[in-house]
Amino acid sequence: MTTSAQHDRQGAVADRPRVAFPLRDGSRSTSATGRAVLADAVRGVAPELAKTMASASNWRRDYVHHFASATELTARSGSAALRIARDGLTALRTRMRLATPREDLPLDTDVLSSAMPVDTTTVLGRGDTVTRLRVPYRGRLLGGTDLLDQLGRWVEAGVVEPAFAEAISAVVAEPAALRLPGRTVVLLGAAAAMGPLAHLAGWGADVVVIDVPVASVQARIEQLVREGSGRAVVPRLRTREHGGLSLGDELPETAAWLRSVLADLPGPVVAAHFYADSGTHVELTAAADLVAEDVCRARDDAALAYLATPTDSFLVPADAVRQAHARWADPRWNTLPRRALRTISGGTLFRRGFETRSRDESGVEWSVVNTLVDVQGPNYALAKRAQRWRAMVAAADGIAVSANVAPSAWTHSVTKNKALAAVFRAAHHYGVEIFHPETASALMAAKLVADLSGLTPPPAAHPEALFSHDAAHGGLWRQPFTPHSALPVAALHGMLIRP
Repeated sequence: MTTSAQHDRQGAVADRPRVAFPLRDGSRSTSATGRAVLADAVRGVAPELAKTMASASNWRRDYVHHFASATELTARSGSAALRIARDGLTALRTRMRLATPREDLPLDTDVLSSAMPVDTTTVLGRGDTVTRLRVPYRGRLLGGTDLLDQLGRWVEAGVVEPAFAEAISAVVAEPAALRLPGRTVVLLGAAAAMGPLAHLAGWGADVVVIDVPVASVQARIEQLVREGSGRAVVPRLRTREHGGLSLGDELPETAAWLRSVLADLPGPVVAAHFYADSGTHVELTAAADLVAEDVCRARDDAALAYLATPTDSFLVPADAVRQAHARWADPRWNTLPRRALRTISGGTLFRRGFETRSRDESGVEWSVVNTLVDVQGPNYALAKRAQRWRAMVAAADGIAVSANVAPSAWTHSVTKNKALAAVFRAAHHYGVEIFHPETASALMAAKLVADLSGLTPPPAAHPEALFSHDAAHGGLWRQPFTPHSALPVAALHGMLIRP
C-alpha cells in the first residue's frame, strides 16, 4: 500500500494477528484458495462450471478463462450477477484467516478488544484551495472549455464512455463539489500512485489516511496534505515514532481506530485504492472488506469507493459493440497487414471482437470483453473481482458506491513488467491510450467527487452496469479485435519501440 505499489510489513507489531491465506499442508497456497473462491462464487448459478474451476490443474494459466467465464454468467440476469457476488464474498470471508504465531482464526473473529492503543494526529494543509477542476495532460493544465473539449475528443476516439465525460463535465460546472462538503474520505492505501489524496487535499476535502507505517510513505502523505488546503486525520500506534497502520497486519487496530475517529466525522467514504504484489493484494482486499462492512454497519450515511482495472472482463453496452463493429469494417482499423496476419495465423490474430451477445431478463443486450492479462496473475484478478463483488452488493443494498474503471497508466507496477510495458508502448497503434498517472488520478478523483456529490445519474438496473456505463477504459472496449488476438503483435511491436 505504498507509492511504489509494494506492501511492506516493516514496522508491523510482532505476534499480532494478520490477514493471511489458509494454511494447508504446511503452506499457504494462494492458487488453491483463489480457485476455490471463484468456484464457490459461481456454484449457485452454474454448478458444472464450478466443478471445472475447482479441478483446474494449472490455475496460474487457466484463471484468465475462468474469470471471464464468471463474467459471462452475469449476462444472464442481474440476479445471477448478485448471487455470484454475494457467494464470492462469503467464500473469501470464510476461507481467509487471521493468522497468529499459535493458530489460524476465522477472518471475522472479534479481536477488536485486543487492539493496541492508537493515537490520532490531525494534519492541516497550508496551501491555497484549488477552486476549479484542472487536469494535467501532455504538458498542459486543462480546465474549463479546454478540458471539456478534450473530454469530447476522448469520447469520439472511444477512450472513455460518454457518461464518464458527462460526469467530469458536471464537476467542471459545479466546482464547489470538489471540497466534498459533508463527506470524509477514508483512504486505504493513501499514498497509492492512482489514489486521490493529492487532489482531494488541494480541493480542501477532509480525509482519513491509512497506509503502511514506513517513514518515507508517511512523509510523502504529510507533504501532500501540507501542500493542499484540506485536513487529514492520521493514526499512530503509541509504540511508534511515526504514523501509519498496516491494514493487513494490524487489522484490529485499524478497525478499532476507525470506529473511534469516524464517530465525530460526517459521511464516511471507505475508499480502497491500494495495490500490492501477489497474494498480499488479496490479503489487503479481504481486510479492507471487513473494514468497509464494519463502517457501513455502523453508519447509514457511509459510502464505498473502488477503482476497477480495465484489464479484467466486463459486460459492455451495445453502443460500444456497435462502434467496435463499425471499426472492423473500416480499412483504417482493419488494415491490409492485419488482415494478412489474421489469414496467416488461421484466424488467431486480429480476430473480430464481440461476436457473441446475450440479453438479460429485461431484454438488454450485453457483450463480454475479456482484457485480463495473464502477466498480472490470478491474485490480482481475485483482489479486483472481490472489490467489484462488494461494490455490486453494497449498491444493491442501498449504499452509495463509487466504482469506476480507470484507464491503464504508466505506474511503477507497469514499468517494472517488461512484457506489459512493451504492450503499453505500442498501445496507441491499436486505439488504446495509456495515461500518465497524474492525468489518470486527477480524472478518477474528479469522478469520485461526481459520484459522491450526486452529479452522476444512476446506472442501468443490471449490477454490472455500475462499471460499464461510465468507464474510462482507455479504448480497450471499442477496438474491433478481441484484445488477446491483438496482444501478441502489440507486445512484439512494443519491444521494437525504444523506451
